[in-house]
Amino acid sequence: MKAAAVGALAGHVMYWALTAAHDWAAPDVPSDNFGQAIGRGVFQTVVTGLAGMAPMPLLLWAGMRLMRERGNVLLIAFGSVIWGYIGGRVAGLELSLADSEAWLVFFAVACGLLGLTRLPER
Repeated sequence: MKAAAVGALAGHVMYWALTAAHDWAAPDVPSDNFGQAIGRGVFQTVVTGLAGMAPMPLLLWAGMRLMRERGNVLLIAFGSVIWGYIGGRVAGLELSLADSEAWLVFFAVACGLLGLTRLPER
C-alpha cells in the first residue's frame, strides 16, 4: 500500500514536470518555414528526456525511506524502467487527462505490486 502511494505521488510529480518540460521543448514552427526549423528543439528534447527519467529512482527511494521501508531495490529498479515507458508515452503524446490518469493509475498499481517484493537484508 505504501509503495502504491509513493508511486502515485512520484508519478504525478514527474507527469507535471514532464508536461511542462515537453511544452518548453516543443518549438513553435510556422508551417511556411518548416525547412528552416529542422533541428530546432533537438537540445531541448534531449534535456527533457533525461530530466524526465532521471529523478524517478530518487523519488521512489526517498518516498519509501520516508515511509520507513527498506529493501525496495526491485521497486526502484523496475519502477524506473516502467516509468521510462509510461513517462515518455504520457508526456510525448497528446493524451486526454483521463487517459493520462489511467496510465498513472497503472504505474501506481505496478509500484504497489513491486513494493510487495523484498530483498533480504544482510
